[in-house]
Amino acid sequence: MATTRKAFTIIPAGTSVTWHYRSAIGHGTIVGVKKMGTTADNTMYNVRQHDYHPGEPEIVHHTGKALSKA
Repeated sequence: MATTRKAFTIIPAGTSVTWHYRSAIGHGTIVGVKKMGTTADNTMYNVRQHDYHPGEPEIVHHTGKALSKA
């Protein structure tokens, strides 16, 4: 018995997104896919932060589940 995978849509590069981090909200832009998952929620994205501080990385990694389109 064969099963078929449902296709899902990835968040395209250039999309503005937000995510929750502790008691703050991060803002950034999708750079690309870091690791393709089996669902939209577990696909890992590279995100360029808009408001990072010295010592923090410019590019962070988040799953699709953690991201909201801005």
